[in-house]
Amino acid sequence: MKTAHKIRINPTPEQVEYFKRACGTRRFIYNWGREQWEKQYQAYKQEQRTVSEHECKLKPPNALALKKHFNEIREQEYPWTYEVTKCVVEGAFDDLSKAYANFFAGRAEYPKYKKKGKSHESFYLSNDKFSVGSHWISIPGLARFILDQRKIEKGRGKLLRKLGTANLAEKLRFVEKGKEATPSKSRNQRKQVMCESVKILGATVSCEAGQWYVSIQVEIKRQRPPAPTAIVGVDVGLKQAAFVSDGRKLENQKPFALHVKKLGKLQRKLSKKRHTKDPQTKRTVTSKNYEKQRLKVARKHQQIANIRRDVQHKFTTELARTCGVIGIEDLNILGMMANHKLSRAIADAAMGQLLQFLKTKIANAGGDLFIASRWFPSTKRCSCCGHIKKRMPLKHRTYHCLVCGLVMDRDLNAALNLLWFATEQLRQLHA
Repeated sequence: MKTAHKIRINPTPEQVEYFKRACGTRRFIYNWGREQWEKQYQAYKQEQRTVSEHECKLKPPNALALKKHFNEIREQEYPWTYEVTKCVVEGAFDDLSKAYANFFAGRAEYPKYKKKGKSHESFYLSNDKFSVGSHWISIPGLARFILDQRKIEKGRGKLLRKLGTANLAEKLRFVEKGKEATPSKSRNQRKQVMCESVKILGATVSCEAGQWYVSIQVEIKRQRPPAPTAIVGVDVGLKQAAFVSDGRKLENQKPFALHVKKLGKLQRKLSKKRHTKDPQTKRTVTSKNYEKQRLKVARKHQQIANIRRDVQHKFTTELARTCGVIGIEDLNILGMMANHKLSRAIADAAMGQLLQFLKTKIANAGGDLFIASRWFPSTKRCSCCGHIKKRMPLKHRTYHCLVCGLVMDRDLNAALNLLWFATEQLRQLHA
């Protein structure tokens, strides 16, 4: 199984400078490749329209050829890109290739240029260029960059190991059997995931709200615990974030609604800070106080997202451990967001994220997940007799069946219908 562990980094100011340099280099190379791709594609299309097929010489652009061309001109035109690890160059062209592949497959929009301060700051590390230890990670090229900044000539070898490692907030949770060390705290011991084998595939260093993280991708081999036999249906909504057919509920925490007042104050302060546009370079020039306030707003958004993510992770983990078969409903989230009266509440509930967590964890636990079509009448159908109503508006919180007289909470009724759907799918699967 392939998975990842995201750990916070506690870098020094010099290490932060290197991380920013690497992110900027990756962004520049991606934009360079995006520009060259467009030029080559336009030239290719022009040749296709004007020259006969057997006389055409140009080929459609690809990321591998662009990377080869960039490495040829790199030393003469862009020597400053050698200040960071070469993994940055490889990762930028890999991202460019994936962006165009997703566009041509219809999974994403046309690739856009990455803008400083707007795009997600990150860079990639290949598995053979870094190593992870107890609360530390070695970043390639980091020590050499710091020594060049300090202009130290003597004793460079002694300082390389010390300056080339960054502090991690916690250890890698995936531990190979026979190599584990007993943690001093039981809390840290519970975090460990014992595996038969652990293979590091790569890592991604990223910045979120002024804080640095490393996501270490690993391939692990471990024995799956026997899957439980319980069958449940899970209905997601706004009043209750999730309602399970066995009676369990996930209360909608509404983290954005609880913090919107504080967030509004921070954003009003941000709007009053100085930020002007340079008429010559057309770039936005901001003051230091603007950047400080921008980080406060970003960290408030991060806090809201973390509250929501933490609750959903705990709930879905409990479901994956206790239920072997789960029935859920596919939702048209974009269509629901078109309702401007409920769009903020729908976004705050993050129903799509909850369903995605459930899909991943059920698959890892060895259970079965059955997804009903978005046209499945889970809310309108009576879980007792099967009668389907024509309308069931949101203001009706209780389901009243006109045929059998059933009176039940609408969310519990929908969860029972999804339980019936999962049972039928399981019966057909083993028939």
